[in-house]
Amino acid sequence: MSAAQRRDLLLGILAACAAALWCWGVAATIPDAYGEGRLGPRGFPLIGGVLLGVLGLAVVAQSLRKAPDAGDSRPKPGEWGPVASAAGLLAGYALLLELAGFLLATAATVAVAVGPVLGVWRWRLICGMALGIPLGIYLVLGKLLGVYLPVGRLVGITF
Repeated sequence: MSAAQRRDLLLGILAACAAALWCWGVAATIPDAYGEGRLGPRGFPLIGGVLLGVLGLAVVAQSLRKAPDAGDSRPKPGEWGPVASAAGLLAGYALLLELAGFLLATAATVAVAVGPVLGVWRWRLICGMALGIPLGIYLVLGKLLGVYLPVGRLVGITF
């Protein structure tokens, strides 16, 4: 098995495990629907977790179906950098989400990630995205659809 196949296999397994933990956490902490036929506050996070699990399992299946490379199977320098930075960004977002709430955590994460991910370093665009993305999600999911978005323990911002 080549280094790329091992990396894809590991990432797929980690994504599937993260999805399982996410779905368990959603089911344990977010209340269920109150009426018949309603999606309820746990619906969207649970759908996101299930989709992550399906994608993780698809990556596992794809990595196992690939034909092994005939070349060198050692990892190349810099191959794990994007994976580690994405994992660190997601872990930081999860921690910040619990402490500061959805609006502030999402704004900070978007501000940090937009430059390296998109290669855009214009501060006006970064600030616009950092303010617009969380506000748009909050208005659509939080206000229009009534989905629960975490408020945070340290900052009690409610609108």
